[in-house]
Amino acid sequence: MGMSLSLAVARRALLLALVALLVAVVALVAAFVADSGSDDAADDVDTADLAEARTAAAAAQASAEDAAIMSAASAAKADEAAVVAQEAVVMAQQAAAAAEAAAAQAAAAVEALAAAQAAAAADGGTQPADTSDEETEAETTGATETDAAGATEEADETAEPAAETGADDTDAATDTEDADASETGGDESGEASTDGADGAPEPAVSLPGEPYEFGPPAGAALAVVGVSHDSVLNVRDVPAGEIVARLDNVMNVGSEPVVYVREADSDALIATLDLNRGVIATGNTRKLPTTIWHEIRMAEAVGWASSAFLSPLGATSDATAETVAVLGETPAASTLAELARIVAGAVASDDPPSRVVVSGAPVSGDLAEITVDVLGLPDDAVRGFRLQVFAQQDSDSGSFTLKSVESTTICDSHRGVSEEGLCN
Repeated sequence: MGMSLSLAVARRALLLALVALLVAVVALVAAFVADSGSDDAADDVDTADLAEARTAAAAAQASAEDAAIMSAASAAKADEAAVVAQEAVVMAQQAAAAAEAAAAQAAAAVEALAAAQAAAAADGGTQPADTSDEETEAETTGATETDAAGATEEADETAEPAAETGADDTDAATDTEDADASETGGDESGEASTDGADGAPEPAVSLPGEPYEFGPPAGAALAVVGVSHDSVLNVRDVPAGEIVARLDNVMNVGSEPVVYVREADSDALIATLDLNRGVIATGNTRKLPTTIWHEIRMAEAVGWASSAFLSPLGATSDATAETVAVLGETPAASTLAELARIVAGAVASDDPPSRVVVSGAPVSGDLAEITVDVLGLPDDAVRGFRLQVFAQQDSDSGSFTLKSVESTTICDSHRGVSEEGLCN
């Protein structure tokens, strides 16, 4: 509307200027004719009228110039108004397109929600009834954990080990397990892909959680780590599912160290495995919101266990001199457990704080022995160390003095171990 009004004003001004100019031209012509007559008629010419006509012509010319200026200004305003109107049209078109896209997204979201609800209704029950938010309840009774400073902490249903996150899954006669957020892995599907004893694939089973690409490859040898000597590691049918077996480390008892695979509800043996290489990864790893799970094979049995308690072991070396150098002296303590914690402090980290667990029961004799696992080091490949501590006991005071330390590297499960025994 502003553009039309400007054009009308410009046209009117231009028309008036043209009329004034025309009148001035006529007056000038008349004056010129009168002035060009004979000398006899010159005295009869009204010089006042001629001057007036010239003045009117000059005024008309000035009006015409002003009208031309106004016309140009009005035309410029009209152009600007046209540009603004064009931009408004473009913006309106864009707004309409955005509204259509938003409507399409909303419709897709409604369809996805309906599909998810239908799938949940059709596939309810994949999560075990005894878990909450896919977090396994702690089942520890009687087991204790220690920090690098030597303080003990009674494990319960809410306590989480330092530098590790996830659910606890261990008990004094049943198991220990929590999630290690730094370990992930698995296959690319949401179904179990275990094989039978003859190598043939068994029927697929719907699994909770989601697959992870990082995890121990199929055939990788794993050890049970970070489990107290008076606890066992639960193995379940699916991640956070029903317990199907229990893994019991047996160390420092004067016999060959082994892992006992026991039945879920009794101490009956299913199999006896090598302590360091008896548990074999199938290559499947899944992630729940608070726990990472590895599928493992234990002789003929197959199940799922928390990644927080499964790791490949590297080379073993004598660490006596290094331990004494770090501590500044040969350590001694009133109990083997206290001595083990002092030795663990030589390799444990403060940030993040390491988790220290007595994994091998203390044994007294001519040479006392105890094993402690130190986990949660700030390293990309090395997860911790298994320290086998040997000590001499003073016959008078009963105190224990360090004799030697053997250190075995604990590697991250998804990194593995080289042929030289180094963490990849």
